[in-house]
Amino acid sequence: MTTIKRLLPLLALTLILMPQTALAWNFTGHQLVAGIAWDNMTPEARAAAIAILEAAPGDACLLNLMPDDSRPLAVRQREFFMRAATWPDVVRPDKKINDTRPCIRFHQPEWHFFDRFWEGESGGTGASAPKDRKDIKLDPINAVERLTLFRPLVACGTAACGTPPSERAMKLAWILHMVGDIHQPLHTSGRLSTQPDEKLTGDQGGNLFKLNPDDKAKVLHSFWDGIIDASIVRGSDEREFAYFDRVMGVITTDHPRSQMAGRIRSGEFDAWALEGLATAKHVAYPHSLKRLQTPSEDYRKTVFKVADEAIALGGYRLADLLNRMLAQ
Repeated sequence: MTTIKRLLPLLALTLILMPQTALAWNFTGHQLVAGIAWDNMTPEARAAAIAILEAAPGDACLLNLMPDDSRPLAVRQREFFMRAATWPDVVRPDKKINDTRPCIRFHQPEWHFFDRFWEGESGGTGASAPKDRKDIKLDPINAVERLTLFRPLVACGTAACGTPPSERAMKLAWILHMVGDIHQPLHTSGRLSTQPDEKLTGDQGGNLFKLNPDDKAKVLHSFWDGIIDASIVRGSDEREFAYFDRVMGVITTDHPRSQMAGRIRSGEFDAWALEGLATAKHVAYPHSLKRLQTPSEDYRKTVFKVADEAIALGGYRLADLLNRMLAQ
């Protein structure tokens, strides 16, 4: 048992660094959203968020994300907060190994998305124009529903609310993650096509849209998830969080908070998800995008432009949400 406990922090951090698919932004994207949020939160909200996260159960793998080196506490707390946004992906069972970590019991696959259904092509006209399929039933358990449920439970820190501190910690980590999720357009979109496995319930946010016949991991969804890493390459000797700070500098310069203040739409989770759906319908599935082919350089630039803006907006919205929830 002692050996297992020693290995848990290492395994959790290893999972953060591993390539991931089907996540809604990869670990880079989620930490960028959280980092932008942290840099725009009040000191009171930051302190409250850290205090809540520190109450997580010892076997949940969340506390393992706190750096234990000798750097200043404020630096390590910022990194802990950013890493906490990845926690719902950290607890995904690793299918490549016999994953027996206790924390995998917290995995909740339905909470990462809110797909609405449509058919057609981005930019299409006539019969190929994007068209909503409101006849398909929406999943009642979804990211928007969970965000709406968790917000008051995390905001209320008294015993009268009935939320134990350990549950409050994990719900906050989910909020950090799900705000990022619903700003990845393919986590709000289920596109139907004539493909046999996409006719009735869609393409699972691009997870069924294969880009390489020989590599199951290369699907449209993962292309969007990893667009930041593919477009702003990390230097071979660049520290992880130095890279994140560099990328956040690019994103927030491209999209300063002052220019996005009118788009915050404070706590309007469903409206945020609908924006993502509109983006997916508008740009994600152009006629030029072909199955089993690598997307063009023009398409990559389009996806990066979308992600650049969406991550900035997601970060500013998350900051606004937490400032209102926690700075009391």
